[in-house]
Amino acid sequence: MRSVWSTPHRATPVDAVVALPGSKSITARELILAAIAEGPSRLVRPLRARDSELMAAGLRSLGARIEDDGADWLVTPQRLRGPADVDAGLSGTVLRFLPPVAALATGPVRLDGDPRLRDRPNAGLLGALRELGVEVDDGGRGRAPFTVHGTGRVRGGAVVVDARESSQIVSGLLLSAARFDEGVDLTLTGGVPSMPHVDMTVTTLREHGVEVAATDRG
Repeated sequence: MRSVWSTPHRATPVDAVVALPGSKSITARELILAAIAEGPSRLVRPLRARDSELMAAGLRSLGARIEDDGADWLVTPQRLRGPADVDAGLSGTVLRFLPPVAALATGPVRLDGDPRLRDRPNAGLLGALRELGVEVDDGGRGRAPFTVHGTGRVRGGAVVVDARESSQIVSGLLLSAARFDEGVDLTLTGGVPSMPHVDMTVTTLREHGVEVAATDRG
């Protein structure tokens, strides 16, 4: 005999406070900005997930100090340096957010991850970094593993970016651009898979006092 399940219901309104988990996307962006900021930051209840832990570990390998304080992370910027090895796991966010930071370090930074990470395209980001004056060794693959040879600074300036592979390419460049000598004047070609994620990055930058001027997307 089949049983019937009745949906839970309440005859009176519900009055409650619910604690929402952190956002993986926002946690990644805040970690990058905190690591290259001018002073220490506290990330309140960031999302603790594999991608977030890999991002934190990658930034630590470059020299940033990221410490646990209960559920929070305390991030203290330090001089970024290589040589370093970054494990991106399967995270496209680490794959595309960390290389522009690595370009600001002194010394080589090698990025690799799980075998399937090597299937994820990244030519648009690596090409943009080269156009901005950064030396990148990827064996012509446009994918991991690759090594960013940082010199402690990035010239910046105008760059045309093919972001058809991922909107994370745009976000990765924007997050570090305030530390480039000339910022970045970024022109997109070929479209962007997820403009809302780019908008999230722009909003986060502006909340931290970074000037971002958007022009006609067409």
